Amino acid sequence: MRSHVATWLTAVLLAPGPAVAGTIQGQLSPGAHGTPASSVAPWAITDAVIYVDQVSPAAERKLARHGFWIFGSSTPRVWSIVLQSRRFDPRVLVAPVGDRLSFHNLDKVYHQAFSVSAAKRFDFGKRLPGQSDTLTLDQAGVINLHCEIHPDMAGYVVVTPNHAFALPGPDGRFRLPPLPPGRYSVRVFHPRWGQLRKSVDVTRAGSTDLALSF
Repeated sequence: MRSHVATWLTAVLLAPGPAVAGTIQGQLSPGAHGTPASSVAPWAITDAVIYVDQVSPAAERKLARHGFWIFGSSTPRVWSIVLQSRRFDPRVLVAPVGDRLSFHNLDKVYHQAFSVSAAKRFDFGKRLPGQSDTLTLDQAGVINLHCEIHPDMAGYVVVTPNHAFALPGPDGRFRLPPLPPGRYSVRVFHPRWGQLRKSVDVTRAGSTDLALSF
C-alpha cells in the first residue's frame, strides 16, 4: 500500500503546473550526526514524512487540482488503513487535511482502533472481522493510532496542512512537488526519531537541494 502512495506522489505531485517554478529535493539522514541511510533498514527511513508548513492558496489549489485530475474527481480522497496481523498497515500514512480515512479490519479477531491525539480524537469501539469505519481528517497534525484490545499495536497518520508533501525512498532521497519562488518551512516527522524543521528558499531556477538529518 505504501508503494501505491509513493507511486501516486511521483506521478501526480511532481508534475509541474503553469504557475509553479521550483522544487525542493534532498536526502534525509537518520540517526545522530547524519548516520548514512545505507546503515539502517529501508523501512526505518520510509516511515518519515516530509512536508511544507504553508503554501499560498493559489499554489495549494493547483497542487490539489493536479492530484484530483488523476482520479477524475474533485471530491476529497479516501485513504485506507487495514488492520491485519495485529498491526496497522501502513504503519505511517500521510494525507492532506480535508481528506477522509477508512479503517478495515481484515484480521480474524476483534479490533478497537482509537486515538486521543489533538489532531483527531475517536474511538470506533469493538469491531468484528470485516467491519470498516471512516472519519474525516479535519485538522492538521499527527494522529497516534492505538488498539484498545492489542496494546502493542501502533500507527501514525500525518495530516498535512496542504498537498506539498513527500515520502523519502529507502536511500533517504526525497523530492517535494513544485512550488512558487519564496521561503518555505519544511518539516519532517518520524515516529522514532521525532520532528525536524528547516527553512529553505525556492528560486525560479530548477531544484533547491536540502539536507535533513536527525
